[in-house]
Amino acid sequence: MDLTYSFMLPVLQAFQKWTGSYGWSLVLLTLFVRAILWPLVAKQTQSMQRMSSLSPTLKKLQTKYKNDPELMQKKLMGFYAKNRVSPVGGCLPMLLQLPIFFALFATFSGPPFGDKPIPVHVKVVAAKDTKVIKKETSNDSIPYVTAGTGALSKVTVFPGESDVSVGTELDFGTRAVDGTLPPEFKVHWTMKKDNKVVEPAEGTIDENGHAVFNKEGDYQVEALVPGIASHEPFGFVSGLGKVASGTALFKPENLDALALIIAFGFTMWLSQKYTMATSRPKDEEMDEQTRVQQDTMKILPLVTTATFFFIPLPVGVLIYIVLSNIVQSFQTWLLMKKPAAPLEGLEDLGLDDDTPVPPPPGGKSPSSPSDSPSKTAPSKTAKKLKLDTGTGSDIQSDSIIIDTGKVKKKKKK
Repeated sequence: MDLTYSFMLPVLQAFQKWTGSYGWSLVLLTLFVRAILWPLVAKQTQSMQRMSSLSPTLKKLQTKYKNDPELMQKKLMGFYAKNRVSPVGGCLPMLLQLPIFFALFATFSGPPFGDKPIPVHVKVVAAKDTKVIKKETSNDSIPYVTAGTGALSKVTVFPGESDVSVGTELDFGTRAVDGTLPPEFKVHWTMKKDNKVVEPAEGTIDENGHAVFNKEGDYQVEALVPGIASHEPFGFVSGLGKVASGTALFKPENLDALALIIAFGFTMWLSQKYTMATSRPKDEEMDEQTRVQQDTMKILPLVTTATFFFIPLPVGVLIYIVLSNIVQSFQTWLLMKKPAAPLEGLEDLGLDDDTPVPPPPGGKSPSSPSDSPSKTAPSKTAKKLKLDTGTGSDIQSDSIIIDTGKVKKKKKK
């Protein structure tokens, strides 16, 4: 199901009619989606909190049953079951959210918030007798929102992918595969080759979509579908569909986009701070693996923020991810205020005695005498001697072990 066209955009248009602003409708749509995802976020956070409370017990369990992995696994699974915890419980809610996140990203990346092209590939060959092969329509179609009425439709380009010979002329156009386009609907046509606009000597296309291909090669004809709210201001933002990256972010007209990118980095750091606090008890000593994970989590916001400096994203998308990070941090904070439920089944683990469980029959313990010499065992140089203490002595003749490797010879008196 196309979530963008069938769900996100209709809800967005309903909010726009209510508020009269696409900026506020974007905010309300983000809050609406976060509210829908609340049960999944709660389950994910509670699972992480539960796993963190189990961490000290799991370490004791691994130490106790290190000589018997099968028994340790059996007790571990029983412990998980009694405490209603799954090691993958925190990952499943995140996976279920991905389709919604992708649909939101698509919603804010195209009409009505921004202009978006529909590409058509055209292959031009030199042979004059090559037949013109044309697909009926382009492979892609994108939503379009009509100004004023807010009516939704899906736009496609015809003809689609084509194989033609040099000198061929094609007339490209647009039509709705769903809904109805308004009479004033118009797209901007461009012809590209190797991601660059072609020179007239190679090919041309006019504002009505009439294209001429003068040289062989692979061309891309694009129909740029306009977003009716792309230039709509919102707060300190001068245009919801504005796109800027790299050094262009430091121009005065793009400082709003730069501020949103920096705000994204801060809110991502804030969200991860609460997540890390949830995933590890305060009094638990960090091992090397946990320390590496936390260092990675600290660096990730910086790396992602730096990446956004070079990825051209519409301002509407930046508003969404900043607001989403803020809401997620607040949700995590609320969930963390409630303490985790007490652990169950501790008495079944046998952790009162810290002595490691011996290996099963036929098994081999890492600390068994066969692996390392015993402190009380005699050395290889030990000799068995029989000492006669004499008849008048209360001590009977006996056999004793003397380690000749350690005892020095004494002179006879």
